[in-house]
Amino acid sequence: MRRIIVSGLTLALSINANSVWACATCLCGDPTITTMGTEKPFAGRKRVGVDYLSRGETSADPGISELVTDESRITYSFSYALNSEWMFAASLPLVTKEVTRFDTSHAQGSGMGDMDLSARWFIGKDRDFRPRYLWGAQFGLRVPTSTEQTKDGVAIDIDAQPGVGATIPSMGLWFGRYAMPWFFYTSGSYQHAVTEGYQGYQAGDVVLLTGMAQYALNYGIAVQLSLDGRFKQHDKYHDVTDEDSGGVLIMASPGIAWTPIEDLVVNMSYQILVIEDPNGRQAEDPTFRIGVAYDF
Repeated sequence: MRRIIVSGLTLALSINANSVWACATCLCGDPTITTMGTEKPFAGRKRVGVDYLSRGETSADPGISELVTDESRITYSFSYALNSEWMFAASLPLVTKEVTRFDTSHAQGSGMGDMDLSARWFIGKDRDFRPRYLWGAQFGLRVPTSTEQTKDGVAIDIDAQPGVGATIPSMGLWFGRYAMPWFFYTSGSYQHAVTEGYQGYQAGDVVLLTGMAQYALNYGIAVQLSLDGRFKQHDKYHDVTDEDSGGVLIMASPGIAWTPIEDLVVNMSYQILVIEDPNGRQAEDPTFRIGVAYDF
C-alpha cells in the first residue's frame, strides 16, 4: 500500500506544467487555490487527483461485541468540464481495512472499493467575467465496483470489506464564493441506497453538510478550516436494525493547500471530532488526509 501511495504522489508531482497550452488559473481568470471538487469550470478543463486517507473507529459493546476498525484508502479521481455549466467526475478508491474483535480475532480486506460518479451543475453566478459567486446542484451515484472478499470460502466481516456493494444515489446543492484571498465553499446532499449490499446490508439514509473557509497567505499557499456534518439513520442487515450505527457526527478539519508549480495543488488536513451523538456505541478517531490534484 505504501508503494502505491508513493508512486501515485510521485507521478502527480513529476508532471511538467510547461506541457499545457494554458494554465487553469488563466482560463478561469481567478487565482483562488481550489482543491479537487471545488474548482471553477471552463470548457475542456480536466483534473486528475490522488488522495490518501487514514481513519479508525470503534463500535458495539466492550468485551461483548466490540469492533475496532482501522482503514486506509487511496482514491484516484478524474474530473472533466463539458462546458462552463457542467462538470463530471469519477473517483475510485483502493481500500485496506482491518477489524479487531473483542476476542482479539482479526479480519482484513484489501482491494478496489465502490466507485463514486458525480456531476456538478453550475446554475448561477453573479457576473459573467471573473464571477465571485457561483452556485448550483450536485448529483452523485455510488456503484458497486468492489467484490465481496472471502477467506476459506466464507465471506469476511462486512466491516472489513473494501466496499459494501450497494448502489447509492445522492443529490444536493452547493455554493462557492471565490474572492482572493478568501474562498468559501458549502454544500449539502442527501443519500439513499436503492439496492442492498453484501450480507444483506441496507444503508441508512444520510444527510451530508460541509462548510469550508480558506485564506490565501499568498498566491502559492492557503490555510483552510472545514466543518463536516453527517446525519445518518440506522443501518440494517436483512431488515434487522443495527443499533450501533447512524446518528450525528460533526468534525472539524484544519488544513493547508499549496501550489508548488503551476496547475498542481497539494492539500493536507487533519479531521477531529467536534460533536458526536451516535446511535448505540460508536467512537470516531481523527482522520488524516493528503492529496494532490493537477489540471491539464
